[in-house]
Amino acid sequence: MHISRDRFAEPVVLWALSLLPLTFVFPSRLTALPYIVLLMVATHALFSHAGARRRYAAFAPVALAFGMYFPYSLASIWLQHGTLKAADNGLHFLFFLVIAICFAELRSQRLFWRGLSAAAWATCALALYQRFGLHIDRPYGMYGINALRLSGSIKFGMVATVFTLLALLAALDRRIAVPDRVWHGSAALAGYAGCLAIGSRGPLLALLIISMGLAAGKISRLHKKQRGRATLAALLGAALLAALFHAEIVELITLTGADISTMRSGNLETSIGQRLVMWKAALTMFAAHPWFGVGMNQFGSHLHVLIAAGQAPAYVAVFGHTHNEYLEALATGGIIGLAYLLWLFGAPLAFFLRHLAHRPADGDPIAALGGLITVLCFAFFAIGDNIFDRQMTTSLLAFLTLGFAVMTTNPQAEP
Repeated sequence: MHISRDRFAEPVVLWALSLLPLTFVFPSRLTALPYIVLLMVATHALFSHAGARRRYAAFAPVALAFGMYFPYSLASIWLQHGTLKAADNGLHFLFFLVIAICFAELRSQRLFWRGLSAAAWATCALALYQRFGLHIDRPYGMYGINALRLSGSIKFGMVATVFTLLALLAALDRRIAVPDRVWHGSAALAGYAGCLAIGSRGPLLALLIISMGLAAGKISRLHKKQRGRATLAALLGAALLAALFHAEIVELITLTGADISTMRSGNLETSIGQRLVMWKAALTMFAAHPWFGVGMNQFGSHLHVLIAAGQAPAYVAVFGHTHNEYLEALATGGIIGLAYLLWLFGAPLAFFLRHLAHRPADGDPIAALGGLITVLCFAFFAIGDNIFDRQMTTSLLAFLTLGFAVMTTNPQAEP
């Protein structure tokens, strides 16, 4: 089912969707055009074609999980006397839920996957320029520095990790033409370099674990000779990156060791230690408000109450979030909040796993694998940081998860 009978719409939608990944690397007002185009096409389709509306039934579990975030936010605001700003993420989810229908227009996914790898190249170029050209210790891309002088390097690392892993997935797909696989493979190597230059520990750990699992799964299905060549290529790529970024890797390990040593001495005023303090504060809030929590986006104000009562040290007063999305949900939404967050991750995970398990022998798994990798990345990121405190990471989760859900249920699309 194509959402538009106008053949002019197909290339417009294709190029808009393919350019969209770059807007997560270079966010600005000038990049609003593809969003406007997709919103216009999607709105027209939903109002004029019943088939477009019925399309949501094919990925209903995922659509419902994201669509309910807005009413959930309003309920939290009403129950806990919060501000309407807390509903921002819900509105973003609704926006991407609407434009997701445009993915049904993709007869070929080739250009879209090229766009994903172009974003991996872009994160590399920007990270290397900031690290070695501008001598910024922790490149933060276009995410800037907030009023507390804290950079957006972790969020930049999250974005770089997701695009790098998707480029790697495409490079390992034997269904894709060799020139395209070369493009995706080089983009993946560039993405790894960008992630190492950024140096955010959580995203790097997610990159290492998921890429090793992905590569091992793909290599294990090859014939013996192919398996040996693929393993050698992977080792050579890893060795090259280790050689080029030896100083950055050593620095990262040294900083982590210093954090642990400082914490052992009883001083928790470190990057890891401050997280532990905020996690304990989140559990304290949950114990006092177990069902509905203290209210969405109200962790920071209640943290100040704990500090005033002597239940938390003053050095964490600058933080407004827990740096753990699961404990954030527990503190601000109680049991209901944590259950909703687990549903938000769990529904798409189950959806993509089910499609991978029941796909035809000749079916293309790349869209379902792309969705699975995306959700796994953000579920992993959520352990050591918040992902819903910045618009770009929130939007990237919705854009890719919902887009891959539509692509997974679109049998007419070709890789």
